[in-house]
Amino acid sequence: MTALALPILAADDLMSHVLPHRLSREPLLTVAGYPFYLTNHVLMTAVAAALMLLVFPYVAARVRTHGPGVEGHVTRGRLAQLFETICQFLRDEVVRPALGDLTDKYIKFIWTLFFFILFCNLLGMVPVGPILRFLAGNDPHLEHWGGTATGNLAITGGLALIAFVTIHAVGIRESGLKYFAHFNPGPWYMAPLLVPLEIIGSLVKPFALAVRLFANMVAGHLVLAALLGLIFTFKSYGVAVGSVVGAAALSMLELFVAFLQAYIFTFLTVLFIASGAVHEHEHSGHEAGHAEHEGHPGHSHGRHGAEAHPAPH
Repeated sequence: MTALALPILAADDLMSHVLPHRLSREPLLTVAGYPFYLTNHVLMTAVAAALMLLVFPYVAARVRTHGPGVEGHVTRGRLAQLFETICQFLRDEVVRPALGDLTDKYIKFIWTLFFFILFCNLLGMVPVGPILRFLAGNDPHLEHWGGTATGNLAITGGLALIAFVTIHAVGIRESGLKYFAHFNPGPWYMAPLLVPLEIIGSLVKPFALAVRLFANMVAGHLVLAALLGLIFTFKSYGVAVGSVVGAAALSMLELFVAFLQAYIFTFLTVLFIASGAVHEHEHSGHEAGHAEHEGHPGHSHGRHGAEAHPAPH
């Protein structure tokens, strides 16, 4: 029996484990007359953030140099080595090919984004509510204290909004006002057509990020619920055994999907940042380097190019 199967089999409604549930009777705060309640998904985002604040200082202490020689530079502990390997892979294989010399400048944001999504995805596979209910003497009010935060479109929309702001903030920071020139990549008279299309495209990107992550995280839970629902439909031992075995296999697949979706969200965010900021940054750098290269007194083109191609009178 898998960890995900337990809360589904114990639930009165097989779909209840994927839906947001209020954990507080009174709203946490009210903004413009709209009340905001503490939900299980909001709680799990807070748990994911708290885990990151606990795990990464520990990992940083284990990675830090602790003496002279080779041994002093060896990361201590399997957990620290695992996180160091993931961080190095993201930096060298995902971010650096896209952002180039801007990698170290923005790598901390990329790491934070990836691990926050990953922690939310993995926490969604832990039956927190059923465990608390069991420890509290079968208290039904604790049934929904858990869940997959990234299975909530509001949560993934918030992450996509952060990515959207970062994409354009980095572009403006690195390229200045020239960043807005990429909204009209064609001649000026094409602006009435190209600019609206580019604006729509810039809005579609975060929307795609939000929906992709939300849909993939919810889909696994829905398939799992449908698979285990066959037990109640046919009420057969053979179907029950097949459903539980299929649920176990599907849980392994969901574990892979938890990592994959965190990677895809991060990878696409890096590409969207690079599509604007890095292109303009490298273009400006190449122009400056080319001008310096041509003007260098020791370069043959600088000395003889003027003789071969005299300025017109």
